[in-house]
Amino acid sequence: MRQADFFQARFLIYNMSAWFQSHGRTQRRGLMKSRWEIHRGIRIFYFDLSHFGLDDEGVIAECDEADAVVMAEPSHSVLILNDVRGSVGSVDVIKYLQVSAERSSPFIAKAAVVGVTGSSRLLLQLVNRFSKIPIVPFDDIEDAKNWLVENRAAE
Repeated sequence: MRQADFFQARFLIYNMSAWFQSHGRTQRRGLMKSRWEIHRGIRIFYFDLSHFGLDDEGVIAECDEADAVVMAEPSHSVLILNDVRGSVGSVDVIKYLQVSAERSSPFIAKAAVVGVTGSSRLLLQLVNRFSKIPIVPFDDIEDAKNWLVENRAAE
């Protein structure tokens, strides 16, 4: 590679990095990924924390926006599916998830999670200690949705 090509490539990478920082998820206020879904005729809140990677600010913003939606519902009425695939929980994020679990627990009837593997299961146990409703881990989204609605129908 010629030296001019090398510097041009570095310049391009630097500019792309600056663009992603200024237009990335940290600037995404109001663009909540989480949403309501219908599964087998029953409403589930899909709390989408997937693929945030190391974006702590994005996770915290998503938590705030999703909590506002959940807390607008009647007590003990929300079936929630947490998707954490492709996200990394820093110490700050774990602490914030504990706060989120504490404030949203009174509104949740059942909770499931996908994407918790390996040592992350220990972190789930920590979050579960602060949540009034245990969050049950699943490997598959469809299995989690089926569990949520089956348990709801059995009540």
